[in-house]
Amino acid sequence: MPLTPGPRLNRLLLPLLLLPALLLAACQDESERGTVGTEPLEAAVADPDLLPRDTPQRGSGTEDLTTHQDILAFVDALAAGSSRIERGTLGQSVEGREIPYLRISAGEFGADRDNRTLALIFALQHGNEHSGLEGTLEMALELARGDHDELLAHTDLLVVPSVNPDGADRYQRRNAADVDLNRSHLILDGVEVEALRELFHRWEPEVTLDIHEYFPWSGAWLDRGWIRLFDLQIGLATNLNTDPAIQTLAEDAFLPRAIATLEGAGFTSHNYIVGSPDGLRWSTTNINDGRQGFAILHTLSLIYEGRRERESGERIRHRAEAQRLGIETFLRFLADDGDRVRETVRDVRRRAEAGEIREVVLTMGREHGDGPLVIPVEQAEEVNGEWVVVDTVQARIDAFRPRVTRGRVAELPEAYLIPASQGEVVALLRRHRVEMEEPAVGTELRVERLRIEGFTVEELENPTRIPDVSRTPETIWTEPGDVLIPTAQLRGVLVATALEPESMHGLWRYDAFAHLGREGEVPILRVVAPEG
Repeated sequence: MPLTPGPRLNRLLLPLLLLPALLLAACQDESERGTVGTEPLEAAVADPDLLPRDTPQRGSGTEDLTTHQDILAFVDALAAGSSRIERGTLGQSVEGREIPYLRISAGEFGADRDNRTLALIFALQHGNEHSGLEGTLEMALELARGDHDELLAHTDLLVVPSVNPDGADRYQRRNAADVDLNRSHLILDGVEVEALRELFHRWEPEVTLDIHEYFPWSGAWLDRGWIRLFDLQIGLATNLNTDPAIQTLAEDAFLPRAIATLEGAGFTSHNYIVGSPDGLRWSTTNINDGRQGFAILHTLSLIYEGRRERESGERIRHRAEAQRLGIETFLRFLADDGDRVRETVRDVRRRAEAGEIREVVLTMGREHGDGPLVIPVEQAEEVNGEWVVVDTVQARIDAFRPRVTRGRVAELPEAYLIPASQGEVVALLRRHRVEMEEPAVGTELRVERLRIEGFTVEELENPTRIPDVSRTPETIWTEPGDVLIPTAQLRGVLVATALEPESMHGLWRYDAFAHLGREGEVPILRVVAPEG
């Protein structure tokens, strides 16, 4: 049935609409929304004798990595052997490989959202970063056996062990269509990412964890004879549109606990840093990656970056154990602080849906902190063309810019009006499950018409070209095919980040939508409250 507009759009439009608004995204027939999570899950009576004794990698006794066929057989065995595991499929990769996922729960999955936190863990978006897969499978086996039932007392878990099976079997970063899946979360040009996000939209978990590896053998570090040594770096949501209450949970409650646990077990850990000794910072604010892409939907969203070695299977058991312990630490945090996590995330989401979030940060810069960053690194020397570690030393990084700063900020409009000529924009927002409405033809609206007058290069994460925009208020009347996108919704800040021309992460930066960033009139209008 049709749904009514949100409270901010109600105030603006209800006196003007002549026909009921049609909610295009949320009211689609289930068959139009894809099959993620709708297929019957395996419901056979669990037989513990069918549970694997070990993961495929550990059971091999070698440094061989787990293949996709091994993954499928392993998750089938988990579901057959444990009443805590249900096995489903997201769909297929570019080359037709199945992408399995697990629902893990001590009871009926998703049945008690008031008292149970729902978390999503996904690994191997990049096909050459296998420790996340291996650590995820190890933890899934332990949960299936009942080794950690206390962690499932108030948490339900969605697990996608391998988002990129085509890339994984080739040991390459990108998928079979040459798409970097962890740069696809806004544009949705990776079919595997769209399937992953469909799983999120179906359940809207309060917490997500994206598992990766970083490569420490980079030229700028080696030029100084340094190799980064952290077994597991932990990245937080750095985009300033993440609510401060959610940021506080990550920075003050989770991060110190996770680092202390890992280091107490003999692993090295740190907040996730990127760049070189000539310019170092926390990682990107861009919503096109998994962590920021879910964080902007008001989610406690984290990323793990394990250390990748030069050879694919080198030290794979150590690498996988760091990831496994990281996942266990993540789940223990949810077991201990789940009430606080749920209350915080749901309060922010409630405020978003009520239209109480009133601004969007469009550009974000980086500033130096209170002093240099001093971190341990491996000191290495090149011997006969090979780098040999000779010591561990403290590296002083003066060019460290950890502070994320606000640049251009815009007040959220009541809505965005997308004309019929911009059907590709509407189609993409539908795939993001954005709420949208068709107003009656001839509805009078007060809008701001935007015009790009030129461009300024600003020093943000890197030198970035930002449009200079003028705004002209006027009154218009809607035409056939016009679509309204209210900002009083869970995805309101996502929409604003994507559509505002001044956004450093906007749609216009992608080839398919480059026309939205050309000098001249912008085709999308900002709908504002009537004067008086």
